[in-house]
Amino acid sequence: MSIGPQILIPIEITDSMLTSSSVAEPAVGETAWVSGATYAIGDEAIRTQTHRVYRRETDGAGTTPPEDDTTNWTDIRPTKRWAMFDGEISTQSEDVEELEVVLTPGFFNAVPLYGLEGEEVQLVVKDAPGGAVVFDETVQLIEPVPDWYEWYFSPIKASSKYLFTNITPYPDAEITLTVRAGAGVTVKCGMAAVGDLRALITGDGWGGTLGGAKAEPRSFSYIKTELDGTTRIVRRRSATDANFSIAMPRAAADYALASVQEVLDVPCAVIAATSSGFQGLNNFGLVSGSLSYDSFNAATLTISVKGLV
Repeated sequence: MSIGPQILIPIEITDSMLTSSSVAEPAVGETAWVSGATYAIGDEAIRTQTHRVYRRETDGAGTTPPEDDTTNWTDIRPTKRWAMFDGEISTQSEDVEELEVVLTPGFFNAVPLYGLEGEEVQLVVKDAPGGAVVFDETVQLIEPVPDWYEWYFSPIKASSKYLFTNITPYPDAEITLTVRAGAGVTVKCGMAAVGDLRALITGDGWGGTLGGAKAEPRSFSYIKTELDGTTRIVRRRSATDANFSIAMPRAAADYALASVQEVLDVPCAVIAATSSGFQGLNNFGLVSGSLSYDSFNAATLTISVKGLV
C-alpha cells in the first residue's frame, strides 16, 4: 500500500471567491422568492442571499424571507449553482455539455472532486486572475480496467471522483474547473473541495497506511413490508465509510493528531493511499480518530471517516 496518507484542510468557498459559474442563479427550474407573492403548499423558491432552496409548508403570502420564516418555509437543499460547495456529495451542480466555475480561494495546493458525472474534467490554475498558467491537467473520467477481458467485453465504468494535487500555492491564484461531456449530455459535480492537502507523516519519516485498511459502502435503502406481507425496496442514497491505521515515528504523532483535530465536525477529504487500485481509500466525510503512543520511537494513528451522501 502506498506511503503518504493525507488529509485536506478545506477552504470554505464564499461569494467573493466564486468569480463566475456557467450555472445561473436562479438556474433552469428554479424560481426566486418574491416578497408578497402567494404560494401553495409544496411550492419551491430560492434565495440568492443564502444560495438555498426553500419549500412552502402553508398556503398564503408573506413579506418575511424564507430563511427567517421557518413556520411557512423549510430549507431543503442548496441552489444548483452552489450545490458543489455545500459539503455534500449527493447535491450536485449541473449544466449541459460543460460545467465551468472560476474561483479565487487564496492559498491551496489540492482540489479533490466527488460526485462527478461527465466524460472529462480539467483544472487550470493561474498565479493570479488573468495571469500565467501554473497548472493545467485534464483527465478522462473512466475507472481503470483490471484486465483485457473487461476491456473488450464489459461496459466502460465512469469514475465519480478525482484528486488534483501537487499544485504550487499562490496567494491570488485563480482556478478554472471544467467538467465536459458530449453534445446534449448533462454533466455534474457533487463536491469541489479546495484546500491544503497535508501529509500526516512529516519530513522524511518512515511509515504509512497499514494493511487491513477498510472501505465500507453503506446504503440507506431499506425493505418495506406491506400489510399483506409483500415487500419492496425503498431506494435511498448511499455513502462509503473508511477505517485505517497509519504507522509513523512518534515524533510525527502530535502533528498528525493536530491535523485530525483541526477538521473535527468539518466535512473534508481523506486519502489513505494514492496508488492505483486504492480508490476506495479516497473518501469525503466527517473524520474521527485515536492516537496510540506505542513506544519511544513509534506511534499509530487510527482514522475513521463517516462518508457523506
